[in-house]
Amino acid sequence: MIKKLFAILFILCLALPVSARKKQDEAIITPMTQLEKRQFQTRTYETIDKPLVMKAMLNVLQDEGFIVYNANPLLGFIYGVKDFDTSDPNIDISKEFGLSKSRLNWNGVKVATIETTANVTEYGKSMRVRVNFKRKLLNIYGNAQFIDDVNDENYYQDFFSKVDKAIFLQKQKI
Repeated sequence: MIKKLFAILFILCLALPVSARKKQDEAIITPMTQLEKRQFQTRTYETIDKPLVMKAMLNVLQDEGFIVYNANPLLGFIYGVKDFDTSDPNIDISKEFGLSKSRLNWNGVKVATIETTANVTEYGKSMRVRVNFKRKLLNIYGNAQFIDDVNDENYYQDFFSKVDKAIFLQKQKI
């Protein structure tokens, strides 16, 4: 009986460092470089019509629920915010935040926001658009409990596909 117990303990001791090392290796995440972020945050459009691109960007942001607080066509700058009430049962915010409402409410989060800035720049005979998104979770007092950049390449691809369609519609005057 004691021999079996020692054998089990010995096997567990051998397996423990391997599993701990594996978890440690999985926890190491290589930070994304600024150049890698810029690549998926930026799209180039084959037009020299800056107002057309700005208008398309504004339309997409408004369609997505952002309130645009600042837009400067001369600089090609847009700033907007999208707010979510985490207690509203009709709003699904799991796509943007990756967390369920019950978990957010359990952590005391009452408001979730996504802020965006966009930059439309002339680039030769085309327009270059760079956009970034930042997520914030706010408690009942309005204090930030969590802030991070949206670094999901698919999120940006989805956004830019909507901008592509909006530019097409603008060009067709629809």
